[in-house]
Amino acid sequence: MRLRFSPQAYSDIGDIHDYIAQHSPRAATAVVAQIRITSLLLAQYPALGRETDIPGVRVFPTARFPYLVYHKVQQDELIVIHVRHGRRDSPTVDELQGT
Repeated sequence: MRLRFSPQAYSDIGDIHDYIAQHSPRAATAVVAQIRITSLLLAQYPALGRETDIPGVRVFPTARFPYLVYHKVQQDELIVIHVRHGRRDSPTVDELQGT
């Protein structure tokens, strides 16, 4: 299955990297790499994760780091639509509408 990141997901990943890099550039690179690895896994196994309250949107945690990858499947591609820290409140419908 093809993997695509929404503009929102790219922005989220950039923000996560920039925030962590203030304290540790090495850790920031590791977190972004794990988000990408998780996304590739989801592209291979799109049914992983749990359903959210929003139809068609699933969420799956990254290994080793407290980030959640929100994704959906459209035709033959998995779209990562949002990435956020697991301690934050659940995203709103508006935050998960981006493709």
